[in-house]
Amino acid sequence: MKVEMNGTSECVKEHHRLLVVGLDGATWDLIAPWTRAGRLPFLARLMAEGTATYLNSTVLPISPPAWASFMTGKNPGKHGIFDFTGRDWSSYRMRIMRRPTEPSFWEILGESGYRVGIVGVPQTYPPRPVNGVLVTGLGTPSDKTFTYPPELSGPLHAQGYRPTPDVHYRPGDEGGVLDSLLAEAEATTRVATDLMSREPWDLFVVVLRITDEAGHFFWRHMDETHPAHTREDEVYQSAVLTCYQKADEALRRIVEAAGGDVTLLVMSDHGSGPLYKDVFLNEWLRQEGLLVLKEKPTPSSLVVRLLLQSGLTRTTVGHTLSRLGLGGLKAWLRDLLGDRINVIPNDPRLPLHEAVDWSRTQAYSTGYIGQIYVNLKGRDPQGIVDPGEVYERVRDRITERLLQLQDPETGERVVDKVVKKEEVYTGPYLEQAPDLFVYMKGLGYITRGSYDLAPDGTIFAHPSTHESGAHRQRGVLLAWGEHVQPSRPLHETPPAEIIDLAPTILYLMDCAIPEDMDGQVVESLVAPAYASAHPVAYASTGGTVQHGSRYLTEQEELEIIDRLKGLGYL
Repeated sequence: MKVEMNGTSECVKEHHRLLVVGLDGATWDLIAPWTRAGRLPFLARLMAEGTATYLNSTVLPISPPAWASFMTGKNPGKHGIFDFTGRDWSSYRMRIMRRPTEPSFWEILGESGYRVGIVGVPQTYPPRPVNGVLVTGLGTPSDKTFTYPPELSGPLHAQGYRPTPDVHYRPGDEGGVLDSLLAEAEATTRVATDLMSREPWDLFVVVLRITDEAGHFFWRHMDETHPAHTREDEVYQSAVLTCYQKADEALRRIVEAAGGDVTLLVMSDHGSGPLYKDVFLNEWLRQEGLLVLKEKPTPSSLVVRLLLQSGLTRTTVGHTLSRLGLGGLKAWLRDLLGDRINVIPNDPRLPLHEAVDWSRTQAYSTGYIGQIYVNLKGRDPQGIVDPGEVYERVRDRITERLLQLQDPETGERVVDKVVKKEEVYTGPYLEQAPDLFVYMKGLGYITRGSYDLAPDGTIFAHPSTHESGAHRQRGVLLAWGEHVQPSRPLHETPPAEIIDLAPTILYLMDCAIPEDMDGQVVESLVAPAYASAHPVAYASTGGTVQHGSRYLTEQEELEIIDRLKGLGYL
């Protein structure tokens, strides 16, 4: 039964308390067998007593658009976040994205009088005021105010909480990386349980990133079928399991801290699986004649090469200062120099926006996993492709040729499918979306960053980031508690979409759902008694936010770029 309500979103403020725990990048492919084997006892209990299903991520399954869709209930065409970076449409430069400008479900609830607590959700910087407390997550620069109220930032920073981890995986330092991941999860758990005990709340949301980072860094160590697996890897063969067990323990502590009379949702923004190769899509576009480089190196590129030959890069300088305990000096230099520190880059090549001859380029790739833009007249600063029929011919040509692309090492075709943006997204930001999304080898092959032109002309390479795991389309969703359908196993429940979580959370809090949300209530999770007593209600609008810049400042970007490179995203 559905009920229409006039005006803004309204809530019937009964005593519903809802706890949402995000296990970033968690996958049933690992959780299901480990729960059956008794390795994850608390998740096994929740699965036995609650309802489990698959949760489909965004196209493509990238953390920022996935988390933005989770919190807003809207597709990226409405909230405008498609990747860690977004195009500065006055140039071809990519910028690091801030939080979405659309209202989150916790802001809608807060405006209706519910108290909320939010800890570690990615894509929430800079913090906006909430009716309660908020601690930002991935995408937050260091030494910045990362909480609401602001005075929480200092004590949490002193306790060791870091919204964006400074983890850089390097072979030979597996023990240090594992220790860092466990410490990060412990710090987040401690912050969450402490705030839950001190602050009144009706809704609490906390995200643990350890399950995502474990998959990226340690997949080949546990996977004997992975081509990069070696006998030496077996020392850390249980590292991913150790991280999932830490998440299982953290989940138990968080649920116990919540106390009784709580409904629980456990979710992930995407799944995880093995990563085999990087694909240089811009190199492929160049070889196809669709992307053209400038013919002569500029003086700045010669300076770049000299600096790199000396080993002097922004990353090496920053890491050296951190190892020497001079993190304050690192931050001071960053604030002092701002974007001028870019004269010491991390890459021997010019940035994409400087290297390409845009007057002769029809298409280019930028971003994570597989995204292609057409250099379109009227949208791109130096666009050469006419809208309409010519634009469609270019997209069709790219799609047709990509579907024929083979890995010369295996002889196998690489591209599973190419998706046009309007096939999956709608909204005011659709024009700014990548024109094509490319899925390669079950997401075991990806492209990354904004510049992937191979100096030797190769299109495929083993990941230079030393990652062996990557994202998958299907994440996890598990519901447990008084208002949840009990004991429905994974294979018996229809999958849900990540945009469904915001309206489902509002519904479980007895709050009207804004009509402009794209998601639907996941009714298969809901207990029949609750469903019959609480018809789904809709409102014309919901939540108000102050719109500001969509991008970080240049100084903030420099740090986040280094952090994202350390995590393998750029």
